[in-house]
Amino acid sequence: MKVLVFDLKGRFAHFRKFYTNSSSLSYLLPPRTTLMGIVAAVMGFERDSYYEVFSSENLHLAVRIMFKPRKIMQTLNYLKIENPKDIYKVKDHTQVPFEVIASQEGSVTYRVYLSHRDEDMYKKIKERISCGICEYPPYFGAAPFSALIKYVGEFDAQLVDDVQDIVTPINKDFIEKLDFNFDDFVLARERMPRDFDNDRLIKDAATYIFEEQGKALKVKLKCSALRLENGEGIVFM
Repeated sequence: MKVLVFDLKGRFAHFRKFYTNSSSLSYLLPPRTTLMGIVAAVMGFERDSYYEVFSSENLHLAVRIMFKPRKIMQTLNYLKIENPKDIYKVKDHTQVPFEVIASQEGSVTYRVYLSHRDEDMYKKIKERISCGICEYPPYFGAAPFSALIKYVGEFDAQLVDDVQDIVTPINKDFIEKLDFNFDDFVLARERMPRDFDNDRLIKDAATYIFEEQGKALKVKLKCSALRLENGEGIVFM
């Protein structure tokens, strides 16, 4: 299998948790649905038009944290709009907590691993990513947080079934045993969306386990993992 690898870089990010209400809390890393939207932006797909072609059955995605993250809570002052006239004559404001992902040093960077079951679509995606061509500009979850795409390469990957060092988030249902016998790591657990239906409602969600700085986790899996020729072990989301 061929796997396309590229980095996403920016100054700040915000990936809103789908189950939050009044507070806009953020995931540490982009969910699969966000990555799907970034690929759709690169390819020039219109909003809500790509959910089938980029579904989890067709488009295979994984992501790795490549920086030391920190969270910043800001309070945004939104206009309180109750009817169309309030747009022109603002009567009141409402304040909403807004969580921002930043880096302790350098930029916010994620490494994305991509494959597609349709060879022609894979080649089109590879051509645009490798040439740095984007139909629409990519963002880190919110319009103020623009992102840059840096092509890393294309790697051969092989399916492996033994205990692996995995650098990407792992669906907890795929974990048979997790080795905790190492120091200096922070384990995180997040429930994130995987797919949308045609009405942009969440079709599927899963709980993922990962290390907060993208360090490899030694796990015994109930499924096969992929070992890239550069040595990285990944599991698609």
